[in-house]
Amino acid sequence: MYPAHCVATGCPRMYAHDADGVRWIGCIDGVFTAEVDLRRLQEQEAAHPGFGALRADGAPGVRCKAAIDPTFPHRDAGECTEPGFRAAHPRAADGREPVTTRRTPPGS
Repeated sequence: MYPAHCVATGCPRMYAHDADGVRWIGCIDGVFTAEVDLRRLQEQEAAHPGFGALRADGAPGVRCKAAIDPTFPHRDAGECTEPGFRAAHPRAADGREPVTTRRTPPGS
């Protein structure tokens, strides 16, 4: 999942709140469950387009930008243990880095 795409497109399924002096964003539908530091995400996305992919915890919606990064690219020619999973999702661009995230607080 690419939270920067959610921000750029003004996704109506995003929420934001301020805590600890940080503006955190997240997905109302739980497509990704981590909350992301919006300022850091925007800084990194400006420097590294395609930055900040997160693991999808729920099924992506039709407006979501999602892709699969292979864990072992050198094994790509071999048989995948989940061929339907790989076939259903495009690959992501290279060069992404970690982003500041936190787990969504319980009851949020």
